[in-house]
Amino acid sequence: MGSVLLLLFIGSICYLFWMQRKQDERAFLVARQLCQQQQLQLLDCGRNCHGFRNINGKLRFITEYKVDFSGDGESRYQAELLLSGMRLAAFNLPAYRIN
Repeated sequence: MGSVLLLLFIGSICYLFWMQRKQDERAFLVARQLCQQQQLQLLDCGRNCHGFRNINGKLRFITEYKVDFSGDGESRYQAELLLSGMRLAAFNLPAYRIN
């Protein structure tokens, strides 16, 4: 019985790691698409934290990503990308300088 629980625990950890990697890849893809739509240069996208947030009146478990971008090729700005599962929950783009 103990070995079955240990195997189940290890399997769960591996599954959660695999899902987090999938979500990281999805975040990078979404960030790249959003930057292309806004005609911005994507510099970096990295996971910041997990937590619960109130989005559109609903409490959701989200993963927050920081997206570094440039509007003019010289300066660097940081946007916030929120994913709920594999879906885009919000993209908060600060004011930035353009050419």
